[in-house]
Amino acid sequence: MESDLIKRARAFAKRKHKGQFRKDGTPYFGHVERVMNIVFEFKERNRMDELFAAALLHDTLEDTNTGISELRENFGEVVALLVVELTTDKLRSQVVGKTEYLAGKFSNEKAISSWALVIKLADRLDNISDLDKMDVEFARKKTKETLGILDALEEKRELTNTHRKLIAAIREKLEGFKL
Repeated sequence: MESDLIKRARAFAKRKHKGQFRKDGTPYFGHVERVMNIVFEFKERNRMDELFAAALLHDTLEDTNTGISELRENFGEVVALLVVELTTDKLRSQVVGKTEYLAGKFSNEKAISSWALVIKLADRLDNISDLDKMDVEFARKKTKETLGILDALEEKRELTNTHRKLIAAIREKLEGFKL
């Protein structure tokens, strides 16, 4: 049975992402639902409700008019801080380049916790799941970016079994593309 926290996070994310669409034209909310389901598939224990809620809300600070205080009031400190960790600093990303920024952030345990990294890897797995339907140049760029991030992670960070399983799933998915 689904907890009240997850129900509230789902309703909030659905409302906040209303009218937003992915590059393929599908409603954006489907992406956050898939990310939550990937977390469910790969993660086995420890504060699962907070992880599921943060997965549903992971793009609200970045892509909607949501503020940290609104997340804190509605979902508590743990969920709000996870979402903050999951939010890309767009200026820093532009200055150093997206691949370098994300590789550095993901590899730094002080910048992104183990829990948030699970959600970020689930997000990346969903983001690459439809590369075969994208423009070839975009797909090549996303593949190169993803491999750079994974290589840095594996080289610089202590990874959990969950992280390793998600990384393996991402690499397997990328191998399936004919680019």
